[in-house]
Amino acid sequence: MRFVFARKGKRSISQEVKKCLVREEEQGLHLASTFDQFRKNCEESRKQLVALLNKEKIAARRVVGYGATSKSATVLNYCNIGSDLIEFISDTTPVKQGKYSPGAHIPVRSYEEFKNNYPDKTLLFAWNHKGEIMEKETVFNENGGQWIVYVPQVDVI
Repeated sequence: MRFVFARKGKRSISQEVKKCLVREEEQGLHLASTFDQFRKNCEESRKQLVALLNKEKIAARRVVGYGATSKSATVLNYCNIGSDLIEFISDTTPVKQGKYSPGAHIPVRSYEEFKNNYPDKTLLFAWNHKGEIMEKETVFNENGGQWIVYVPQVDVI
């Protein structure tokens, strides 16, 4: 993002900025109620995700994370999810392997550990790559593996 500040009337507002302001108003981003609803949605999602992971833990099912992304650190810390609910996070990036997720301290392990000992369920942190991951993980899917997703809502697929 780039911001330009000037005294009123010294610079004209570009058409792109005007379009952006219209879109923001159409989406209600100028209303406190929009952000109140967003907060409520986040809290409900957190409640559902933690309840699902606790249910899996009680049933003694193995759950691992898929993709040690910055998004995963945000979700783990917001939801207060730790290694008591997620065994490890699988990631293909060598520099992340052998480390721990920030704050939640869940171990990050190699992709080989995931595919050599499939868990019962996998929490998909790299949700923005869901399509390509589902195509890649046909063996996991065909062997009864299930995915836990939390965007746009908490679900098991």
